[in-house]
Parts: sequence; structure tokens; C-alpha cells
Amino acid sequence: MNRLEGRIALVTGASRGIGRAIALRLAEEGADIGINFLTDQHHAEAVAQEVRDRGRRALPFQADVREDRAVREMVQRVEHFFGRIDVLVNNAGIEHEEPIEATTGEHWDETFAVNVKGLFFCSRAVGGRMEAGSGGAIVNIASRFGFLGDPNSIAYGASKAAVVNLTKALAKRYAPGVRVNCVAPAYTPTDMMAHVSEAYMAGTQEATPLKRFATPEDTAAAVAFLASGDAAFTTGQTILVDGGYTLK
Repeated sequence: MNRLEGRIALVTGASRGIGRAIALRLAEEGADIGINFLTDQHHAEAVAQEVRDRGRRALPFQADVREDRAVREMVQRVEHFFGRIDVLVNNAGIEHEEPIEATTGEHWDETFAVNVKGLFFCSRAVGGRMEAGSGGAIVNIASRFGFLGDPNSIAYGASKAAVVNLTKALAKRYAPGVRVNCVAPAYTPTDMMAHVSEAYMAGTQEATPLKRFATPEDTAAAVAFLASGDAAFTTGQTILVDGGYTLK
């Protein structure tokens, strides 16, 4: 399918894992891709080449989403190179998996700075430009823990609940020209989750009605739908890509 033919997409945190899968899926759907990264330029360049191998334009853009000025400068660079931004995917995220007793103020602040403030800065910088232009779509990445909560990852779950709420607020603010939606994936085996124990993985799989883990491509497929015209009458919504885990 080429549902995003001729579109320009900016994906934050796109040098690995779910962000990489999103960038490649949007490219397969016809979009040119701006690949945001924080420090890993080598992998960002590799993802850019994968996009080019699919016949689309791509360029990495370094920026710390926690810094409003850095975000605005990145958006300007993306628009200078591509001309505009039609799709923004707020994927950059961080997690400190630790019990409540071990959760420090520093870890709490860092989690919210990346997962919430960074998403807000990017959405504000791009949403205003979309609104003033020909519109567009913003897709945020939350988590099942934004609905369930997890005492062993309390800052992360709280931040992802905030992402769901921000999605609704931004959807109201930027309608009708800009649609804002959210995807909340389940546990996904990526290098970010390499520390997870085999016992946890086995328990999670058993508790999932569809009896498997989410893949980065599962989340990317949902993002592609929400970014495309197939979701033209959908805004302010969160799609749980969790194999039915939250049904319990």
C-alpha cells in the first residue's frame, strides 16, 4: 500500500527498536522520513539507509526532545530539507524499571522530561506549523502501563497515562486540520527491554489472550493506519496493541 505517498514524516527516537520499525513502515507506505536521534548517530544513519533502500528520502536529525529550543531548531531543519512535515510520530521514550522504594526524584524527572515534556514540545512545534499549513497527523506512543499501572515501573506508567491524556487535549486543540492519536503497545522484545527476565516474559505471554508478544511491526502498523487517510475521521483516540492483555 502507498497510503502515505508524497508525505513527509518525522519520527522521534527512530534509531532503534519500535522507532526504527515505524520509520521503515511509513517509508514502505510512501513517506519520506526524518529520523530523530539523541546520541546514536551510527544507528540513525543505518535506519536512514534502510529507508533509502525502500526508494524514499531520509535524513537523521539530532535533537534532545527535552529541550524546547532544540526541538524547534530540529523542526526548522526538517522543513528546510523536506519542505514541510505532514506526520509526526512521538516515539522517543525512556523507562527506569525499579520498585517504588528505589525510584529517585532524578529518575522520575527524567522519565517525565522525555516521555511527556518532550512529546509536548515536539507536538507544539509541529502542530502549530501543520495548523497554519495544510494540516497533518500526530501519533503518540504510550504503553499498556498507561492504563494498568505497574509498581515496578511507576514513573513510566504514570508518564504514559499522561501521554494518553495529552493526546486528547492536543486533538481538541489542533482540530479540525490536525488529527492527534495514540498507540499503546504491550511488552515488546527490543534492546531497550533486554534486561527483562525469562520468567517475566513467560508470564506475560501466558497472560496475553493472543499468546505472543507484540512486535515492533505490530505497533508500526497501527501508527501507519492512524497517520493515513484511512483514519481521516479518527482523533483523540488510543489504540491498545497488546494482544488483549488489558482485557483482564
